[in-house]
Amino acid sequence: MGYYRNTIDDLYSGHFKNSYGVEGMLITGRSDRKKIIDVSDEIKNHVLEDVKKAYYKYNGMSGGNDAEEEAYARGLNEYYKTLDIDDRVPAAWTLGQLHLELSGAVVNAIREKVPGWEAGQQIPSGMLDEIFSGKTIEAIMTRKPGVSEEAKDSREDRLDLGQSESSQSAPAEEEKKSGKVAFNQGKRARQLAAAKTPSQVQIVISLLKQDLSDCEAGLESGMCDENEVEKVKAMMAKAMERLSEVSGKEQEEEGPDTFLINMLM
Repeated sequence: MGYYRNTIDDLYSGHFKNSYGVEGMLITGRSDRKKIIDVSDEIKNHVLEDVKKAYYKYNGMSGGNDAEEEAYARGLNEYYKTLDIDDRVPAAWTLGQLHLELSGAVVNAIREKVPGWEAGQQIPSGMLDEIFSGKTIEAIMTRKPGVSEEAKDSREDRLDLGQSESSQSAPAEEEKKSGKVAFNQGKRARQLAAAKTPSQVQIVISLLKQDLSDCEAGLESGMCDENEVEKVKAMMAKAMERLSEVSGKEQEEEGPDTFLINMLM
């Protein structure tokens, strides 16, 4: 999803952007990345509508509709662009936690009336209208972040919420299909192969760091699985080996053009 490609100027200046052209989404080294912050009512409603769709249309599953997932992710990223750059990562965490909390509240409410209900099973008619108009959802949507509020690890939250997300209840193969963040392994492999000098390998390593950040953020928000994170880490190890191989070498005559072509592909 997304389509932004970092330019050579982006690479050399360090102004990396995610696939939606949003700068400042790198979570590596951010001690505040799990901070809950105040976000607009409009974007909170955007999250609520996505949760509603999952239950009204797909009985608690993601649905696997690429167009719908793209529209949801694009709405989030357009909102991040309106924030100060330092608030973008905490906002992403805040909205991811909101999605999980809303979904968990719906699951708990359903199971109060239908014990043993699991995602994908039919939900009795009229029950969702009652749940989404109830006080529990209203309290979640209107609550403001407090000083004493502590962010919890989203993966633990998903387990505590009874595996309410489709990525928790579906088989591994289906989980991969419903992922929203993916590592372009082939592209990075080509770029790494074309890198002939330490500076060029360092550029690829910087891109891999951004990939790792995106995948880790996707993992925390349920938008990808651990396989994507491991792919990036494996490629990062290869890049470090490549850096050792080219260390001290002068730039080869055909290196810059070949590398530039691969960076822009």
